[in-house]
Formats: sequence, C-alpha cells, structure tokens
Amino acid sequence: MIKIPFSGVSCLHPVRSVWRGACLPARSLACGLTILLTLLLALGACSPRLKDGPVADLLTLHQDAGAYHGLDPDTLLVSQEAQAASYTSFLDAHFAPWGRTKALITADEAYWGFAAYGNARIYGENTLPRAPEWLENMREYARQDQYPSMSRRAIAVTNANMRVLPTSPPSFHDPSRAGEGFPFDIMQNSLLLAGTPLLATHTSADRAWVLVESRFTFGWVRATDIAWVDDGFEKFFRTGSYGTITRDDVPVLDCDGNYRFTTHIGAILPMLEGGFGNNGIAFVIPVRGQRGEAVAQVAFLPESVAQNAPVPATPANFTRLINAMLGRPYGWGGLYEGRDCSQAVMDLMAAFGIMLPRNSSPQAKVGEVVTLAGLDRQSKKQVIMDRATPFLTLVGKPGHIMLYLGQLDGEPVVFHAVWGLKTMTGDKPGRKIIGGAVITTLEPGLELPTLARPEGIILETVTSINTLCAPASTDGK
Repeated sequence: MIKIPFSGVSCLHPVRSVWRGACLPARSLACGLTILLTLLLALGACSPRLKDGPVADLLTLHQDAGAYHGLDPDTLLVSQEAQAASYTSFLDAHFAPWGRTKALITADEAYWGFAAYGNARIYGENTLPRAPEWLENMREYARQDQYPSMSRRAIAVTNANMRVLPTSPPSFHDPSRAGEGFPFDIMQNSLLLAGTPLLATHTSADRAWVLVESRFTFGWVRATDIAWVDDGFEKFFRTGSYGTITRDDVPVLDCDGNYRFTTHIGAILPMLEGGFGNNGIAFVIPVRGQRGEAVAQVAFLPESVAQNAPVPATPANFTRLINAMLGRPYGWGGLYEGRDCSQAVMDLMAAFGIMLPRNSSPQAKVGEVVTLAGLDRQSKKQVIMDRATPFLTLVGKPGHIMLYLGQLDGEPVVFHAVWGLKTMTGDKPGRKIIGGAVITTLEPGLELPTLARPEGIILETVTSINTLCAPASTDGK
C-alpha cells in the first residue's frame, strides 16, 4: 500500500484551504458536497496510476539455464564428429570474405534501405520527421550508382555497428506508436565483433564509411573501425587454431598494456601455437596501423574468459555461457553492444562452432523443422516437449526466436533476448518492457491484466521448432 504523506506539502492542503476560506460560513449541503468532491479529486490526482506488476516468470523461474534440461550435465549433445564437421563449415564461412574477389551482395540487396523506407515517414533522434530530401541526399552520399567500387580484404579492429546506410544518427518509425521509436533504430543492421574477417566493396563519397560483407551479414561501418588486410597479415592471422570468448565485457589489452577493444561471447580469435602460459591464453588481435593497414599484435586472456574453440556441446557448457549472457540489456541490432533475439542465439552457437544466419526468420529454417501452425497452445507445448532437444532446438515465431532449455511442470522453458510483451489498455496498444536476456515460459505475462490477447501471448504465435544439429543419443530427455 502506498501511504499518502500528511506532513509538508500534501494533497490535503488544497482541501483545507477551501474549507477555511469558502465553505465554513455557509455550512450548507452544497458546501459538504463541494468538500467531498474536492477531496476525491485531490486524492485521485495524488494517487499512482494503476500498473501491471512485474512479469511473474522473472520472479518464479530460476534464472539458471541448467535447471530445466534433466540431462547428465557432461553428456555430449552432439557427437564429436558432427561438431567437428559443423566447426569446419563455420570457419570456412567465417573466413570466406577473404577468399572472394568481388562483391557477393547485389546492388538491390546492398541498398535495400532506399526501397524499404523510400515512401515511409522517417523520424530522427529529435523524434521529429526527417526532411523529405534526407533520403535523397543519403542516396548521393552512398554512391548507389557506382556500386561496387572495390574488392578489398579487411578486418574489424573494434566492435562496429553495421549500418543500413552510411550514417550514425538513428532513424525511427513513428515514435508515438507502440513498438516503434527507441530502441528500434531502422538504420542499425548488426553489431560486428572485433576480429571478424571482411570484404570491403564500396565507400561513401567522402570515404568516411565502407560497405563490408561478413560471414553473416553486410552493412556500412566507419572506415576507422576496420583495417586493410594483406597476404602477410592473413597468413599470420590464420593460425589454424582458434579460441572463443566465454564471458561478456572482456577488455582486451595488447602486450604493451594498451586497451584495444572489449570482446564478448560470440567472438572467434586466433590463438598462437603453444599460447597457454602463466599470463593466460595468447591470442592474435588486429590493430589499425598509421596507414590503415592491419597490424597483428598479441593479447593474453585468462582461461576464465576464453578457451579453445569449439566449446564441447554439453549441457554444462551451454549453461555456463547462457548464464553469462543472462541479464544483458536488449540491443536492437546489437546497439550499445547488447543483443536482440537472433544475435543472442547466433553468438551463443558460434562458441560451439555452429553457424547461424543473423536474422530470426532464416534461423528458424536451419536443421530439422517441425511446424506448429494450426495447433492450439496446449498441443504446441506437448509437441515442443516431445520433439525438442534442450540447447539445440530453436522455437520460432514471426519476428522472434528463442532457445529451448527444457521444461518445468509441463511448461516449456526458453532462453531469449526480448524487448517486451504486447499490451492493450482500453484501445491503446503498448508494451510491457522486459528489455533483456531472460529465461521464461512460452506464456510470460499471462497473469497481466493488460496483456494483449491473443497476440500478446508468445505461444499463440509460435509457428515452428527446429533442431540445429542431429542430437547424440541422450537419456533422460
């Protein structure tokens, strides 16, 4: 219960002044009604607006990815042979941009933003509509008619935002609409982690921006966020032995103690031969030289935050990495080095050498797909629990992807990075913000009076599950 203060400035003061100054001499019925009405209005003005409480799943479900699978924590979910084959394919895709001699992305694909937003009203960082000529000026700046203008190997030397168009300021759809505005910057394509091989295919008019292709997507990055790769650097960088990061927010310093970048789960970096020692694991990191060239330097990371790739695909290891990701703020397209739903599962699976596309829709098509379309909610739950494998099965709905962890009391449990749940107050749509990486059932917020029904219930719109790799034989699933 919220207590109304009666000392200092309180909501009873206006009523007291009315009583003394106007109503006391009259002592009429009208005066009494006036007092009552004024009191009610004053109390109403000072009372808090009624709001939904917290999402119950976040209070009742243990935020521990290992609590729901019921498996031997050290059993291999994927055979060593299958994981090795998957990892080989992952590395081939990871370094593929350095093997290409021309752009893989067509002009229509590279400049899809102009087609997507050409007839839309775009809002800027001040929440006001951008000028009509903004997009045309951007088209000229991006030199669309001259694409592609180059084919040059490059590498990310810091975590970089890959933009739809060569611009840093955000752009939004109508911020007054639920699910639009911040943080949904429509110019953000993806976060690019330091150490990622790239193919540069084009530059902006002033060369401040470079259009690049990576293993999982493409976009515009600042020229100072990448460095140019030559044969000597590539030979040194491709050591044949690679490590993966197992914690978020790991600072990377070179051997001289200079800060270079912060790395996260999902990053793959080359290891020096015999690189395990008292100082940790020796990694090769890229640094931008004075002429923009890639320079190889060495950084040591403790074994508590990095290890050989791929990480063995056991429940214990999946649990360890997921738990390290839990609670990280939601980041649309990786903004502010957070994660959206598809980046969360892509980064996680990268540590295990499992290649995934960047966006949720193609992710939901990888591996063995089981459709759930047309089933009621209870039937969907049953199929998921019968057919899904903890840590290997994705649960998909339009615009969102989740990772199956197991079940609790007949309820499937998932890990996902989620912005919020659809709500409806009267005829006004809204969002119940979750805003991070969490563990929930497939019906989070079901207890909320304002949850939009049926569209606000995640399970209602779940359409499929897909198992990424053929699981090894496990008992107790």
